[in-house]
Amino acid sequence: MQDHRINALRQYLLLLRVPNLFTAPSNILVGYFATVPAAEANGLHLASLMVSSILLYIAGVVLNDYFDIEADKRERPSRPLASGLVPKERAIVIATAALMAANAIALTVSLTSLAISAALSVALIAYDFRLKRGLMAPFSMGSTRFLNVILGASPMLFASSGVPVAFVAAVLLFVYVVAIMMLSKREVGDEKPNAAGAIAIVSAVAVSLAMAGFLLQFQWAFLINLAIFSAVMAITFGRLERSSSQSVQKAVKNMVLSIIILDSAFVAGTAGLVYGLATMLFIVPALLLAKKLYVT
Repeated sequence: MQDHRINALRQYLLLLRVPNLFTAPSNILVGYFATVPAAEANGLHLASLMVSSILLYIAGVVLNDYFDIEADKRERPSRPLASGLVPKERAIVIATAALMAANAIALTVSLTSLAISAALSVALIAYDFRLKRGLMAPFSMGSTRFLNVILGASPMLFASSGVPVAFVAAVLLFVYVVAIMMLSKREVGDEKPNAAGAIAIVSAVAVSLAMAGFLLQFQWAFLINLAIFSAVMAITFGRLERSSSQSVQKAVKNMVLSIIILDSAFVAGTAGLVYGLATMLFIVPALLLAKKLYVT
C-alpha cells in the first residue's frame, strides 16, 4: 500500500514537471525588480505573483499532456496520463483549478495583473490545444515566457520608468525559448533538430544582454551571473552530439533549467548581486528534482 501511494505521488509530480516549476517565479522576479526598486518591494504582491505564475505553469504542462494523450499512448506510453496512472478527468480538474486560482490570486494584486494573467492563460491554452503542432510553436511558447515576465511587472506596468527594462528582458527570454524549441522540436518528420540555429540564438541572447546591461545602466553584478549563464551554455553545447537524441534531450533540459540563471542576471542588474544570487538559488531544488523527475 505504501509503495502504491509513493508511485501515485510520483506520477503526479511527473505530470506537473516539478523541476520546471522553479523557472516560473524567477521570471516574475525579473519583471518585478525591473519596475519596482528593491527597497520598495511589496512582499505580499511579489509572493502572490510568484504563486500565480507557478499555478499557470502547472495548468500549462497538465493541459499539454491532456491534449497529447493519444500521441503519448503511441510514443511515450509510460507517461502519467498515457499510462492511465493519472485519470485524464482528474488532470482536467487540476488544470482548470490551477487556472482559476492563478487568475484569482493575480486579481488581489491589481486589475492589470489580472489582465496579464488572463492573457497568459489564453496563450497557454492556445499553445497546448493547437499552436504547438505548427510552425508557430516556438513563437507561441516564447510568448508565454514573455507574458510571464510582464506579469511580474504588472503592478507598476503603467507607472514605472523601468518598464522598458522589463520589456527588454521579456524579449530576450522570448528569443531564448525560441532557441530551446528549435533544439527540441523536429521541423518535419525525421529532420534533425536545428542545433546550429539554437547555438546562434543563445549566443545572440548573451551578447544582447551584455549590451543591454551597459545601455540600460545595469549594476555591474549582472556580469557575474551572465558569465555563469554563458559558461553553462558553452558546456551544454560543447557536449551536444547532434546525432544523439539523448544528448539533445539533455541539452534541452539544461537550457530549460538555465532560464533561472538567465533570470538571475537580469535581477542582479536591476536589484543587485544579493537579489541576483537569491534568484539563482531556485536552480538548487530544480536540479535536485531533475535527477528523479523528467523535465521535457
